[in-house]
Amino acid sequence: MKKYYILLFVFVSVAIIFSSCNKYEEGPAFSLLSVTKRITGTWELKETVINDTVVDLNDMIDMMGEAELDSISDMGFDISQINITAVKVTFEKDGDGNFYFAISLSGFPFTRTEYMTWQFDEEKENVEITIMSEIQIFEILRLSKSELWLRRIEVQDGLTTTTVMKLEKEKD
Repeated sequence: MKKYYILLFVFVSVAIIFSSCNKYEEGPAFSLLSVTKRITGTWELKETVINDTVVDLNDMIDMMGEAELDSISDMGFDISQINITAVKVTFEKDGDGNFYFAISLSGFPFTRTEYMTWQFDEEKENVEITIMSEIQIFEILRLSKSELWLRRIEVQDGLTTTTVMKLEKEKD
Protein backbone atom coordinates (compact mmCIF):
# COMPACT_ATOMS: atom_id res chain seq x y z
CA MET A 1 0.00 0.00 0.00
CA LYS A 2 2.90 2.32 0.77
CA LYS A 3 4.25 1.84 -2.79
CA TYR A 4 0.85 2.82 -4.15
CA TYR A 5 0.92 6.17 -2.30
CA ILE A 6 4.49 6.84 -3.39
CA LEU A 7 3.61 6.16 -7.04
CA LEU A 8 0.50 8.34 -6.75
CA PHE A 9 2.55 11.15 -5.21
CA VAL A 10 5.16 10.95 -7.99
CA PHE A 11 2.48 10.88 -10.70
CA VAL A 12 0.63 13.90 -9.28
CA SER A 13 3.91 15.81 -8.81
CA VAL A 14 4.99 15.21 -12.39
CA ALA A 15 1.53 16.20 -13.69
CA ILE A 16 1.63 19.47 -11.73
CA ILE A 17 5.15 20.30 -12.89
CA PHE A 18 4.38 19.68 -16.57
CA SER A 19 1.04 21.50 -16.49
CA SER A 20 2.73 24.62 -15.14
CA CYS A 21 5.49 24.51 -17.80
CA ASN A 22 3.27 25.32 -20.78
CA LYS A 23 5.45 27.44 -23.10
CA TYR A 24 2.62 28.46 -25.44
CA GLU A 25 -0.73 29.94 -24.51
CA GLU A 26 -2.67 27.28 -26.43
CA GLY A 27 -0.30 24.37 -25.83
CA PRO A 28 0.78 21.72 -26.03
CA ALA A 29 1.57 21.27 -22.36
CA PHE A 30 4.35 18.81 -23.12
CA SER A 31 6.21 17.56 -26.19
CA LEU A 32 9.15 15.25 -26.72
CA LEU A 33 9.96 17.02 -30.01
CA SER A 34 12.09 20.17 -29.98
CA VAL A 35 10.50 23.45 -31.06
CA THR A 36 12.61 23.45 -34.25
CA LYS A 37 11.54 19.90 -35.16
CA ARG A 38 7.89 20.80 -34.63
CA ILE A 39 7.96 23.96 -36.78
CA THR A 40 10.02 22.40 -39.60
CA GLY A 41 7.81 21.46 -42.55
CA THR A 42 5.07 22.90 -44.73
CA TRP A 43 2.03 24.46 -43.11
CA GLU A 44 -1.25 25.40 -44.80
CA LEU A 45 -3.33 28.32 -43.57
CA LYS A 46 -6.71 26.97 -42.47
CA GLU A 47 -8.23 29.88 -40.55
CA THR A 48 -7.59 33.58 -40.03
CA VAL A 49 -9.13 35.46 -37.11
CA ILE A 50 -8.99 39.25 -37.07
CA ASN A 51 -10.13 40.99 -33.89
CA ASP A 52 -11.96 37.83 -32.73
CA THR A 53 -13.82 37.41 -36.05
CA VAL A 54 -13.10 34.53 -38.44
CA VAL A 55 -12.29 36.00 -41.84
CA ASP A 56 -12.42 34.21 -45.17
CA LEU A 57 -9.18 34.50 -47.15
CA ASN A 58 -11.00 36.16 -50.00
CA ASP A 59 -12.49 38.80 -47.69
CA MET A 60 -8.91 39.81 -46.86
CA ILE A 61 -8.53 41.21 -50.38
CA ASP A 62 -11.11 43.86 -49.42
CA MET A 63 -9.01 44.71 -46.33
CA MET A 64 -5.92 45.59 -48.36
CA GLY A 65 -6.86 49.25 -48.58
CA GLU A 66 -7.77 51.39 -51.54
CA ALA A 67 -4.17 52.22 -52.55
CA GLU A 68 -3.22 48.56 -52.95
CA LEU A 69 -6.49 47.70 -54.67
CA ASP A 70 -6.10 50.64 -57.07
CA SER A 71 -2.62 49.43 -58.05
CA ILE A 72 -4.01 45.97 -58.82
CA SER A 73 -6.93 47.46 -60.76
CA ASP A 74 -4.51 49.68 -62.71
CA MET A 75 -2.89 46.47 -64.00
CA GLY A 76 -6.22 45.53 -65.58
CA PHE A 77 -7.36 42.96 -63.01
CA ASP A 78 -10.94 42.82 -61.79
CA ILE A 79 -10.58 42.42 -58.01
CA SER A 80 -13.92 40.61 -57.76
CA GLN A 81 -12.55 37.83 -59.98
CA ILE A 82 -9.66 36.95 -57.62
CA ASN A 83 -10.14 33.81 -55.51
CA ILE A 84 -7.40 32.83 -53.05
CA THR A 85 -7.17 29.03 -53.11
CA ALA A 86 -4.18 28.30 -50.83
CA VAL A 87 -1.62 29.95 -48.58
CA LYS A 88 1.32 27.86 -47.35
CA VAL A 89 4.50 28.49 -45.39
CA THR A 90 7.51 26.16 -45.35
CA PHE A 91 10.01 26.34 -42.49
CA GLU A 92 13.29 24.53 -43.10
CA LYS A 93 15.45 23.66 -40.09
CA ASP A 94 18.33 25.86 -41.29
CA GLY A 95 16.23 29.07 -41.10
CA ASP A 96 15.28 29.23 -44.78
CA GLY A 97 11.78 28.73 -46.10
CA ASN A 98 9.12 29.67 -48.62
CA PHE A 99 5.86 31.57 -48.61
CA TYR A 100 3.46 30.20 -51.23
CA PHE A 101 0.05 31.36 -52.31
CA ALA A 102 -2.28 30.25 -55.06
CA ILE A 103 -5.07 32.27 -56.61
CA SER A 104 -7.60 31.82 -59.32
CA LEU A 105 -8.16 34.89 -61.50
CA SER A 106 -11.28 34.59 -63.64
CA GLY A 107 -10.89 30.83 -63.41
CA PHE A 108 -7.20 30.74 -64.37
CA PRO A 109 -4.84 29.43 -61.65
CA PHE A 110 -1.74 31.37 -60.63
CA THR A 111 0.83 30.59 -57.95
CA ARG A 112 3.66 32.53 -56.43
CA THR A 113 6.45 31.40 -54.12
CA GLU A 114 8.65 33.85 -52.23
CA TYR A 115 11.87 32.92 -50.48
CA MET A 116 11.90 33.76 -46.77
CA THR A 117 14.10 33.41 -43.73
CA TRP A 118 12.95 32.78 -40.20
CA GLN A 119 14.29 32.55 -36.67
CA PHE A 120 13.02 32.16 -33.14
CA ASP A 121 13.65 34.73 -30.45
CA GLU A 122 15.81 33.66 -27.51
CA GLU A 123 12.88 32.22 -25.53
CA LYS A 124 11.39 30.54 -28.64
CA GLU A 125 8.08 32.28 -27.94
CA ASN A 126 8.10 34.35 -31.14
CA VAL A 127 9.12 33.69 -34.71
CA GLU A 128 10.59 36.41 -36.91
CA ILE A 129 9.84 35.96 -40.62
CA THR A 130 11.56 38.00 -43.34
CA ILE A 131 10.00 38.05 -46.81
CA MET A 132 11.22 40.47 -49.49
CA SER A 133 13.22 42.46 -46.89
CA GLU A 134 10.13 42.96 -44.72
CA ILE A 135 10.42 41.59 -41.17
CA GLN A 136 7.31 40.48 -39.31
CA ILE A 137 7.30 39.06 -35.79
CA PHE A 138 4.61 36.61 -34.73
CA GLU A 139 3.87 35.33 -31.24
CA ILE A 140 3.50 31.56 -31.18
CA LEU A 141 0.22 30.62 -29.48
CA ARG A 142 0.31 26.91 -30.30
CA LEU A 143 3.00 24.70 -31.79
CA SER A 144 2.27 20.99 -31.87
CA LYS A 145 3.42 18.46 -34.44
CA SER A 146 0.30 19.21 -36.52
CA GLU A 147 -0.89 22.72 -35.54
CA LEU A 148 0.74 26.15 -35.58
CA TRP A 149 -1.13 29.23 -34.37
CA LEU A 150 0.54 32.61 -34.83
CA ARG A 151 -0.61 36.00 -33.49
CA ARG A 152 0.40 39.44 -34.69
CA ILE A 153 -0.75 42.63 -33.01
CA GLU A 154 -0.45 45.87 -34.97
CA VAL A 155 -1.26 49.39 -33.84
CA GLN A 156 -1.75 51.92 -36.61
CA ASP A 157 -3.24 55.39 -36.17
CA GLY A 158 -4.39 54.41 -32.66
CA LEU A 159 -6.28 51.36 -33.95
CA THR A 160 -5.18 47.93 -32.68
CA THR A 161 -5.60 44.93 -34.99
CA THR A 162 -5.02 41.43 -33.68
CA THR A 163 -4.58 38.73 -36.32
CA VAL A 164 -4.39 35.03 -35.46
CA MET A 165 -3.46 32.58 -38.18
CA LYS A 166 -4.16 28.88 -37.64
CA LEU A 167 -2.12 26.54 -39.79
CA GLU A 168 -2.08 22.76 -40.21
CA LYS A 169 1.02 20.80 -41.08
CA GLU A 170 1.01 18.90 -44.34
CA LYS A 171 1.66 15.22 -44.01
CA ASP A 172 5.01 14.08 -45.41
